[in-house]
Amino acid sequence: MNAYDKIGAPDPELAGARPFAGNPKRYRRLAIWGSIVIHAYLFFGYWAIKTFVAGEQFPSSWLVPAGVVASAIWFAFFSYRWTMRLDAQYGSGSRWIMESAQIKLPRERSEND
Repeated sequence: MNAYDKIGAPDPELAGARPFAGNPKRYRRLAIWGSIVIHAYLFFGYWAIKTFVAGEQFPSSWLVPAGVVASAIWFAFFSYRWTMRLDAQYGSGSRWIMESAQIKLPRERSEND
């Protein structure tokens, strides 16, 4: 059966459902901004804990920010690849297997059963 039942009324579960309009541009933007937000949150959280809670001086070398930027770029790259594979828009699809299956659904008992 589809989204409409026998009398033509929409199925309440599917009435508000829309297909996700995902595309590679949107996934790339999501991966980049998600990586920036996550790494900024972690970097400034670490800085705040180190400075205010532990009372230590934060390392003033260029290695810490460079490590954060490198990690953010790496994370954005791989999260974009993961998202594209999840949406099956990447590669040839040779790793996907679609097998037919038969399912027995319950039915009402007739008076003869």
